[in-house]
Amino acid sequence: MTTPRPRREPLDLRTELAKAVERNEFGLEYQPIIELATGVVAGVEALLRWRHPLMGTIPPATYLPLAEESGLIIPIGRKVLETGARQLRTWHLGFARMQSLSLHVNVAPQELAEPGFADAVAAVLRAAEIPAAALVMEVGPGAVAHEEACAALRERGIGLALEDFGVGDAIEQLKHLPVTHVKLHPSIVALAGGPQEEVDLAGSLLQVAAVRRLVTIGKGVETREQARRLATLGCDRGQGFLYSKPLGAEGIGTMLARGRVPTPG
Repeated sequence: MTTPRPRREPLDLRTELAKAVERNEFGLEYQPIIELATGVVAGVEALLRWRHPLMGTIPPATYLPLAEESGLIIPIGRKVLETGARQLRTWHLGFARMQSLSLHVNVAPQELAEPGFADAVAAVLRAAEIPAAALVMEVGPGAVAHEEACAALRERGIGLALEDFGVGDAIEQLKHLPVTHVKLHPSIVALAGGPQEEVDLAGSLLQVAAVRRLVTIGKGVETREQARRLATLGCDRGQGFLYSKPLGAEGIGTMLARGRVPTPG
């Protein structure tokens, strides 16, 4: 008679998240951001990945809310910034044509609320020998409650991108945040590949950004038609599976060696 295996209790994700920080289970992938007009790689967005030894890869939507609720997003965010900045320095040194390559990093409201956050970010950049202008911190609607922290980042020369532009009260957010970039929500990017009335709606949002002289990025570009229409409407850059899925540092290095991706015909 075989002995039954002991029943394994389900893992508590909140507890495992705290252990993951200690065990260094987090890593980064990077998704390239492409100049629509030329196909040149203009930047990369650092994307956090959690690979648990038993549960495998855990989707960010599952653990990021827990990280924000528990405050663990602060040490996790610091790790993302430090790792990404060091990697950007490696790319700058390795590819002479890519000195203007920028790093995009998401920042949560809890991080912006930390006293001295802008100084801490500037210190990371100095340690990695990265110019402030090479970093773009991506913020959501919650950043409106932290205008001073956002202003402090800009005072240090760090870029600021408003995510999901075109949904919610994006225009009101522009009034309060000193952003340098906007990222069109994928639903707006999808309009650019639709009928003319939808294209016109996407174009009107890009015109708002143009008045403010903001760098515009279409997020979630999946088809050549979307990319072509966005470029025609005046969008500066694109990011999405049309160009590349998120890659490890080696994969990005291969792309940077080419310098550009094929432009949509």
